[in-house]
Amino acid sequence: MTDNMEIQTTTPRRAWLPRFNSRWWTALLGASLMLNLLIGGMAIGRFAGGRNMERLAGVSYVQLVPRRFLQDLPRERRHELMEVLRQNRPELRSLREASEANSIKLADVLEKEPFALEDVSRTVRDFATGTESLAARGGDVVVQIVAKLTPSERKALALAIRERAKGSKKK
Repeated sequence: MTDNMEIQTTTPRRAWLPRFNSRWWTALLGASLMLNLLIGGMAIGRFAGGRNMERLAGVSYVQLVPRRFLQDLPRERRHELMEVLRQNRPELRSLREASEANSIKLADVLEKEPFALEDVSRTVRDFATGTESLAARGGDVVVQIVAKLTPSERKALALAIRERAKGSKKK
């Protein structure tokens, strides 16, 4: 009797466990796991190893000097050049706040009745030119930084500026 009858042992199927009868589902889950492990490994590598990624605070005040140039310098040299920015940061900050306030002035002038194009012109001129503009002061800081560069660093800065310009044209 046991020869002709097969004994079936089935385990109860759990409702929360999906059935993957297709190899495509298995391949898809495997690929998803590999992608997650790759992203996790990249995140760990970014924060745990390699280069010391320090924050370059204040570089945005001087738009002519690319961050990449400063990142490629040795740490001691980078700190020496960043000291110029640190010394000028309070003044640059106040100029940035003044330029933000100037945009409010422009909005007020645009709403004023009767409208006067001369007032708009004067407000924009105050924002864009003069020794008290953020661009002018940032330019002065760039000149101070360039004065401290060696000839090879000046060439590296020129190359970094050109590379950044090429990158912005691609976008």
